[in-house]
Amino acid sequence: MSPTPKDRIEAFIDLIKYQPFIFLDENRVDLKQQIDKFPEDLESLSNAISSWCVKHPDIFTALRDKLDSLDRMLVSTLIGKQKGPAQSNPKPQPKDYKTLLKNQVRESFPETTSETTKEQKPSDTSK
Repeated sequence: MSPTPKDRIEAFIDLIKYQPFIFLDENRVDLKQQIDKFPEDLESLSNAISSWCVKHPDIFTALRDKLDSLDRMLVSTLIGKQKGPAQSNPKPQPKDYKTLLKNQVRESFPETTSETTKEQKPSDTSK
């Protein structure tokens, strides 16, 4: 089974949420800069994510691996006819995926500019 655009977007969001360590600082900056340019509709958003990932081979590989594992889980679920609790959760609407992606990027990759870092360092009060 080949992944649907929705599968690809959800897998990418999962990577950001559960494997943020695969995104180097420069990847994070680039993604934050590009994300507002990503289209809204599912297929175009999925294509934009795929194009972005191709430029970042480690992330592309992780996304492909995640999609492969999701495909195996789906097949085993269909064969076993298992019902999971996620089936009762409402599914996001197509227009919501870009917002979900942006929110996950903000949550997983908080701002780490040099000025933010300076503000977080405690001052030396021992003098």
